[in-house]
Amino acid sequence: MQRTLRYLQITEASAPEGAWTLEFIGVDPGAVGRDAGRRLLDCLLADTSATAGVFLTTADPGNVALYQHFGFVTLRHLSVGPLNVATMLRRRTSNP
Repeated sequence: MQRTLRYLQITEASAPEGAWTLEFIGVDPGAVGRDAGRRLLDCLLADTSATAGVFLTTADPGNVALYQHFGFVTLRHLSVGPLNVATMLRRRTSNP
């Protein structure tokens, strides 16, 4: 628990003001490879009313390219204990 709280304290300080923070996204293991994750993320991004967009972090280098595909850009890299964390933002693309 302490490790998780430390991680959140360090990474959330990088979130732009007015951005929503996406803490976790995942699908049932039986839905993997069936575009469920893409559809879920598409819905979330389409319904975002946050003025600065959506902010997220990932410690999995394989996720960076995935999120870039959805329009996220890497803001910075942080060292959190043994983790190298990428902070990413997808700016809002339209008005409400």
